[in-house]
Amino acid sequence: MSLPSRRSALRLGSSGLLSGVFGLLAGCSAPSGTTPAPNGKRILALGDSYTVGTGVDADERWVTKLTERLRAEGEAVADPVVIAENGWTTDDLDEAIDKAEPAGPFDLVTLLIGANNCFQEEPPETFAPKFEAMLDRALEFAENPDSVVVITVPDYTLTPVGQENDPEEHAERLDAYEEITREAVEKRGVRLVDVIPPSKRVAAEPALIAGDDLHPAPAQHDLWLERIYPVAAEALRA
Repeated sequence: MSLPSRRSALRLGSSGLLSGVFGLLAGCSAPSGTTPAPNGKRILALGDSYTVGTGVDADERWVTKLTERLRAEGEAVADPVVIAENGWTTDDLDEAIDKAEPAGPFDLVTLLIGANNCFQEEPPETFAPKFEAMLDRALEFAENPDSVVVITVPDYTLTPVGQENDPEEHAERLDAYEEITREAVEKRGVRLVDVIPPSKRVAAEPALIAGDDLHPAPAQHDLWLERIYPVAAEALRA
């Protein structure tokens, strides 16, 4: 199926791997009102637009908010290393990690990837080994499996852009991706955070959608954070 031109909304700003890697590898700027600890615990966030925060300011994305809350709770945390860019698939992320060469081990590694594989209609049977390979790469950078947190791919089919692109077909594929994710997580003994339920609220709460009619608004990042924070905090202390 050939997706309409608004498909570019998911890949907006995806001008190449180098811009994403070198623009983001240095990590976020110090979150407002908090103090970075250069020698503190280290966080590596791997993903795509949902991690880099397409559609919101850097201080509104869940990665930055997570860092702020951890520091507010007394954790000495360095600015996170973020390897993520709008439009990235598992292949793009894999290549970006090769270029970035992040130096582990990290005290917390998060992985949220697969939305663009699904949006580009990759069959579940070919996505599965790619996702498993990315999860294994995440494990290589972690202190131990307990330090890895996988986040499910949100349901983008209920957004205005998602509704234009065969939402039933995409929803079915997303369900298969979720099953693949859960099986891989269980097999490797890592942690899982499910952000699918809050992502589905956009149907009744359009304010949860950013101005591009696709990505999460700051309020949805807040909902994700409520699910991610307790799991990430426990993982950071593992």
